[in-house]
Amino acid sequence: MSQADNHSLTTPELHEVPIFKHVNERLISMPEEEEGYKICTNTTLANALDKLGGSPFMTYVLRSVWGYNFAIHVKGEKAGRWIKPHVSMFQKHAIPSPFGRAEEIGVDPSYGNGAELRVEDLSFPGLSTTFSNPYESVIGSIECNLAYVMFVGKKLQIKLHKLAIYEEGAHIDWHRDSTHSDAHRAMMLFALNTEWEGGELMLMHQSVEMSVDLHPTTSRHSKNLRPVIVAFDKDTEYKVMPVTKGTQLMLQYDVNVIGEMPQLSPYDNEEPLEYLSSRGKLLEFNTMYPSIPNNALFRAVANEIQELHERGTKTVAFPLFHLYHEASFKREYLKVPDSLLFDALKDRFDISIGPIVIYYIDEGEVGTTGCIAYRYSTLPKLKEEVITEDDDSEFGEEYDSQLEADDECPSSEGEFAYDNTYGTTTGKVIKDASFHLPRVSAIERISEQPLVDMAYKQNQRGEMRYFGAGMFVKQKDETDSLVYERGMVKRMSDSDENDRRGVKKRKVG
Repeated sequence: MSQADNHSLTTPELHEVPIFKHVNERLISMPEEEEGYKICTNTTLANALDKLGGSPFMTYVLRSVWGYNFAIHVKGEKAGRWIKPHVSMFQKHAIPSPFGRAEEIGVDPSYGNGAELRVEDLSFPGLSTTFSNPYESVIGSIECNLAYVMFVGKKLQIKLHKLAIYEEGAHIDWHRDSTHSDAHRAMMLFALNTEWEGGELMLMHQSVEMSVDLHPTTSRHSKNLRPVIVAFDKDTEYKVMPVTKGTQLMLQYDVNVIGEMPQLSPYDNEEPLEYLSSRGKLLEFNTMYPSIPNNALFRAVANEIQELHERGTKTVAFPLFHLYHEASFKREYLKVPDSLLFDALKDRFDISIGPIVIYYIDEGEVGTTGCIAYRYSTLPKLKEEVITEDDDSEFGEEYDSQLEADDECPSSEGEFAYDNTYGTTTGKVIKDASFHLPRVSAIERISEQPLVDMAYKQNQRGEMRYFGAGMFVKQKDETDSLVYERGMVKRMSDSDENDRRGVKKRKVG
């Protein structure tokens, strides 16, 4: 993808082999050999970075633990299941669609042969043999996905709006739907498993037009058909191409923002890291169009970094918004918003990017936990970052206890730093450096050793390791600054999962 295409779709990649197998043995011994960065959550910088994330559009193939073949009733009558709906039952109770009439605002009247079922006409009963309702599981899974990708940090509620019926000749021209409530932020939809031709969904955002094939599909790992989920914010224009054969049944939902999720906190132990790892995994299996933040948001990030520098933090670091599996970390490989943030900061600061590994350690009954980010690089270390236990040089004070470094990770609420900084007693850290953890970043868990309680013996400590990419920012007047863009990870094969769905884009206008 050329640099000019950086604002286009971000498509997923599939891990043929765990990333852990693509890094050498130095990764295992790194905590004993190197020094890392203390990790801070819920800082003013992390919150400023959060505002750069999100996406106005995403699509993916549903992956639900409890399955997705839910039952559907129309006005109390059985209408089949997702995998085999009774089309005639839906047609029997349908009413003409109000598109192009007074009930809808801003809709082009060029609409034909459409019908729909109202919310009160539909029900989704659970299975008497299980404790879980497959339909509720599907909606809960979709809510989770949207909260990780489109609405980071928000609490969502997905509410059924209607079931649209597109028979032969039915279509909708370009329009935006009216807002159905103050909380309404986006639309989500997916099709039941019927046979039809045509009927592609077209989306337009910031002069980029996208086409999505809504036919249920299989994946590389499963031959079972699964729904294709599409969500887009309420400001996105969309149209449905004419159905040329068959009948398309489309469930359409409102995505409502109903609150805020709790901030990441070290008090939650490894949960913040697991949250970011889950987000990284979801990004790998989603196709998304990234939002393009305005300049004011980038200036806010730059100002927060500058303030940290003025308070004595020489290196300010944070994970990138996306996972990368490239042979090297270069500007041209960065995706939006990583690439835009790099460009916004490069003239004001010295910036380097590269692989990172985060270690979370639980010592068990000793009561000691630690979480430190390490830079994974073959480049020589800067003088201030190379220190040994018996070094008596002027840099011998660079590594210090957590209490002496408390003021380097100020929280967004002005609390003491121990409220938002992980412990570091499990390894060495660079005193004048901090690693900030925004909710919009992405990492990947590459290994896990659970804590083992061993009777009459010392506990075996628990340990988790996470891989990602980081950005390291220094003041330009630092004489020891380096700007490098190297990595140690080989490129992995792309997933064909989204290719099967026919997501296409083209520049228009």
